[in-house]
Amino acid sequence: MNLLLTNDDGYGAEGLTILAEKLSKRHKVFVIAPAGNRSAVSHHFSMYNELSVKKVGENQWTCSGYPADCVSLGINGDLINEKIDAVISGINAGGNMGTDIVYSGTCAAARQAILDNIPSVAFSLDPVSWATIREDGFKFNALADFAEKNIETLISFAKATYPRQFVNVNGISADSYKGFKFTDSLCKREYHDKINVFPVESKTDEFMTKFIPGNGNTVCSENGDHQVVRDGFISINLVYADPVCSSIDAVDCIKLSL
Repeated sequence: MNLLLTNDDGYGAEGLTILAEKLSKRHKVFVIAPAGNRSAVSHHFSMYNELSVKKVGENQWTCSGYPADCVSLGINGDLINEKIDAVISGINAGGNMGTDIVYSGTCAAARQAILDNIPSVAFSLDPVSWATIREDGFKFNALADFAEKNIETLISFAKATYPRQFVNVNGISADSYKGFKFTDSLCKREYHDKINVFPVESKTDEFMTKFIPGNGNTVCSENGDHQVVRDGFISINLVYADPVCSSIDAVDCIKLSL
């Protein structure tokens, strides 16, 4: 298969490098990745700004834009003269479960692909703890090995019919896993982040801000993505790419007026 790989950690990130190396053993791999870190950019898409693209290796390019831009360039542009069979995003340095998916550039890349009717899989690695990561680094190989062995099957799970769905895979940073589970629910993240605002020196009408990550908590069911990952399994689930709405009770509707 012809696989397009990208991420939101940027070209040269360890997770992307290892995944590309593994998948290249049996597939033709193209890489278009952001030129720098684009974490938490969500589905930022460049419609009006020209993007800079640089070839950095055989079938490998960097892009000044965002993960969704990289995918659209690979699928809809004329940079690659071969049909892309699937898009693989990651491996992200950090989990993308539940509420994280809203903010994730990793998941946005997979979402953009399936919106272009190309099956896609996002891979993310959750830290045991950030203190452990600072000391030992992320352990990408076990999840990359799982991807190499199962990529065709994982790709087949993606749904290109409305409402379209991409495959979201998460594992903890570890040397091995107990197995894998198809999770039936997504966790709810409560981040408790803060934004500090402070004035620019010698000016009264200009301010600067600083993002302060919160000490958040996670609410998850027993077979939810976060709990499964924390129990030492790989979590696999399907995530809607198309907006899906629910109905409003008729009794509530009669409260409206023009």
